[in-house]
Amino acid sequence: MNRRQFIQQASIAAVSAIGINHLSACSGEKKLPRIGIIVGNTGGEWFKNNPREALKHIAELGYTELEFGGDLGLGLTPAETGKYLKSLGLKALIGSTSMAAMNDTELLASDIAKCKALGQDFIACYWPWTDDGQNKLLDDWKQVAANLNRGGAFCRKEGVKLIYHNHDIEFRLTEGKIPFDTLMAELDPALVGIEFDLYWITKGGQSAVEYIRKYPGRYPVFHVKDMRESDRDFACVGSGCIDFPAIFKLNATAGAKHFIVEHDQPEDPKSCIESSAQYLLQLRY
Repeated sequence: MNRRQFIQQASIAAVSAIGINHLSACSGEKKLPRIGIIVGNTGGEWFKNNPREALKHIAELGYTELEFGGDLGLGLTPAETGKYLKSLGLKALIGSTSMAAMNDTELLASDIAKCKALGQDFIACYWPWTDDGQNKLLDDWKQVAANLNRGGAFCRKEGVKLIYHNHDIEFRLTEGKIPFDTLMAELDPALVGIEFDLYWITKGGQSAVEYIRKYPGRYPVFHVKDMRESDRDFACVGSGCIDFPAIFKLNATAGAKHFIVEHDQPEDPKSCIESSAQYLLQLRY
């Protein structure tokens, strides 16, 4: 047994011992094909203080895909970073861009170049506005979709896939409608996929299960993020109230291929990353 296998099996045993939430729901036979992590916010200071050791530990826990923009702090060129990650069994999967870049070809080309240098397949736009996004109307959301379609067409020509990351703002009733529905009606699925954040849709008062069924095949990436039931704040995956088995049963319907763990503000990043992997590795649905 190698070190990675030992750590993964020990992790599964630890989950059984501490009784993480949702285990009673894990009665199916399917398991996630892979798990990944967005390292910037989830890793916090633990990751920043020693990224090489953090990445080794992340790989040993069973994560295989990474989402990050820019530099991991390794002091390496993009090519060297890609080689180092590959040596650990990690894939640089998703990079980052912005709404400003959707109307600025030069800026978008620069963001894409960074992704391609690392071998990333996706580039994510994390916020639909260039301001705080308050007091927007449905026509504004239609313009967001037009901007994303334009950027997505450019990304496709450059060989990467544009994905859009939701928050709860898309689910706040606007002119009697939910803006996310306006977005989905206007977005070209051939050009723009959805990085579906399972916490934020829940925070927005909507059901991930219902929206997967409503727009099948539109969600290549899930942000796997949990919610504390007491105050609806962030929780480490498996310790909160989001019913992941019910969501993951619809992976084929969603078109979901990648499952990226995230916690925006973990008190203990290392522990949170460990327990999230432990939960997801043993999960059956």
